[in-house]
Amino acid sequence: MSKVVIFSLTILLSLIAFGNGAVHKAEIVFRPPGRHQEYLKRKEVTANGGAAFLSFKQPIVDADDMIYFANITIGSPAQTFQVVLDTGSANLWIPDSTCRPEEPTTTAPTLPPAAAIPDRNCPVFCDGLEDSGWRHFCSSKCITPDHYKKIRKSGAAFYMDSWMDEAAAEDEPDACANKHRYNSRKSDTYEKDGKPFTLSYGTGSAKGFFGIDKVCFAPSELCIPDQTFGQATHLAPFFANVPVDGILGLAFPAVSVGKVTPPFIKAVEEKLIDEPIFTVFMAHAGATVMRTGGWFTYGGLDDENCGDVIAWEPLSKVAFWEFKLRGVKTGDYENDDVVDAISDTGTSLISAPVAVVENLAKQFGATFNEEMGTYFLPCDSDTPPVVLTIGENEYSIPKENYIIPVGENECEFGFFSFNAGPRGPKWILGDPFLRSYCNIHDVGQKRIGFAAPKKTSKNIPVSIDWRNASPEEEESFERVDSSFQEDSNEY
Repeated sequence: MSKVVIFSLTILLSLIAFGNGAVHKAEIVFRPPGRHQEYLKRKEVTANGGAAFLSFKQPIVDADDMIYFANITIGSPAQTFQVVLDTGSANLWIPDSTCRPEEPTTTAPTLPPAAAIPDRNCPVFCDGLEDSGWRHFCSSKCITPDHYKKIRKSGAAFYMDSWMDEAAAEDEPDACANKHRYNSRKSDTYEKDGKPFTLSYGTGSAKGFFGIDKVCFAPSELCIPDQTFGQATHLAPFFANVPVDGILGLAFPAVSVGKVTPPFIKAVEEKLIDEPIFTVFMAHAGATVMRTGGWFTYGGLDDENCGDVIAWEPLSKVAFWEFKLRGVKTGDYENDDVVDAISDTGTSLISAPVAVVENLAKQFGATFNEEMGTYFLPCDSDTPPVVLTIGENEYSIPKENYIIPVGENECEFGFFSFNAGPRGPKWILGDPFLRSYCNIHDVGQKRIGFAAPKKTSKNIPVSIDWRNASPEEEESFERVDSSFQEDSNEY
């Protein structure tokens, strides 16, 4: 069975310390998700002043090279949550103990003849998506008459209609049911805020209210006191099939809902870390069973897993981690358009303009699957690296990072097309790029750096195919999962 794009739109330490701060390392772990569905944007860091002169590791989980997440704790005593560490957003939210599904829709959405459905509650990027991608990444409430007409003329019409019917069904899954939920009554450090929030994603929204409490990167001692975070009381049905509880944003306050200071920015402001930087190292874990998938290092460089910084690139906008991309080439294809790009740990693939993706797919012989909304190709395809030009340097993405196994000799092409509109980024450099290069995020100097990963890093896991895992390996995974449950808050 094929795996569908897990998608996120804008749409996770070394032992060197300076002053009163510290360097904190967060480990990325792997967990195979129960079901693969179209994903989208999920989306903090933590801190504790007593952690000076120490290095702390936090695992990030790599699920089939498609989603990376880590543990955080909130409150005193600590309540544990699995979250996506996302450089493409700036808010932290987790499900609240009062989280319940919204009232089901009784009838399927209808399309007025000349206007979009009112109160669409979806982000602007849905208007820019290609017809095939729109169906996967945007809620049924985002439909416009133009999109409907175009899709009905395409081979996706049947799938779109059935998908809209499913979106309106009364038996939608309870997205809150299997999540770890935060209980403010069990925390001695909780403070009420109460302001409402709505975070809209292409596949739905997370709604609730803000609260204030101590937030920590587990098992690191990097903790941030009095951090404002979202307590979600309603989650879209889509989140029921996502193997995380919430999202932890690592972008800038400019894109924060509710004008909340993101946790890492707050850690910088309160001088809880040595330097105002964090480093992302993502391993190529593949189809493994609960293995380390990489590290997030807060307050310093990751000298253990990353080489010297190749170059620094100034941010073109201080909102997301956005900079100028000056070209792409592979095989006989080359494009030297200078466009905006962002580095995004919450996006599982690489997004590029339609024409670029079509040309790349043509070079590699990838075929488009209308139902899945993405390209596929044989895993044994002999494809060259994709080379990006950033600043004065070229960065090569090898085939093992952009060809993703999803079945027997069936692989997903790690690029998809997306139109963010005239003011949005033209490229979103997701996990295939992050697996190819360590990304160093410098909050202080508003720049991003890139370094080659050390191929001999002992932290890169040995891949075990969970689809063919032995009973002993499956039992090992269950023990890891159950131990997490024991450490987590009670429902």
